[in-house]
Amino acid sequence: MAERPFCKSEVYALMVIFQLFKRFLEKMEKVQKALCSFSLGVIVVVLSLEILLRNLWGVNLQWALDLSALLMVWICFIGASMVYWRKGHIGIGALVKLFPKHLQKTTNISMSLIIGAGFVVLMIRAASLLVVQYGQKIVSLGISRSFLSFPVVLGTALMILASVYLIFEEILSPNEKEQEPKQGGGEIYDESY
Repeated sequence: MAERPFCKSEVYALMVIFQLFKRFLEKMEKVQKALCSFSLGVIVVVLSLEILLRNLWGVNLQWALDLSALLMVWICFIGASMVYWRKGHIGIGALVKLFPKHLQKTTNISMSLIIGAGFVVLMIRAASLLVVQYGQKIVSLGISRSFLSFPVVLGTALMILASVYLIFEEILSPNEKEQEPKQGGGEIYDESY
């Protein structure tokens, strides 16, 4: 059975949905940046206060260390999702760019699928940890230990959305014709050395 090509209205609808999804991710990124910035500010203020009180008056704020550790977990996983969406993670992009254009696209889609599947596994494991930790308490803060697992679940959920975005971005990006390097420039290395 031959595949039917997409008509213009279907392609337009896909592009509109993709743009809406991109705007959603951009708004989520603003919320994530605000949350990470606020959390980092709280860590700085609380730890500075704890150090000052401990050195001047011998007062130890045990909750300050626990709060800082909790916020650091939130910053790490929420921040990691922002970095992943913006392709700021360590990757093999330089190697992939050496491939022919059609293989670049296939490789990028395959990598996003594999990474996304890994995030799904991580999210499921973190969710089970969330349930186990629900009844336990962080004594000094008086809150459930599940607050330590929740950023892992949230961060991986955001990274799964980013994987979906990256896959569709690669699929919907126009195919570029393969171009030979021009004489006198564009070579990867120079054999004259």
